[in-house]
Amino acid sequence: NLRQQTLHQTRRILTTRQAARCFLSIGEYYRRLRALSSLWASRPRE
Repeated sequence: NLRQQTLHQTRRILTTRQAARCFLSIGEYYRRLRALSSLWASRPRE
């Protein structure tokens, strides 16, 4: 029972870390997108 509980806890920690990494990559993606769009908006018009 203790081993199963430890396994469950480990899995929960692992999924939390995966979710955190997912959120971080999404934030990075949005940051790059915003930087790109601001660059695109600030470029001189032809």
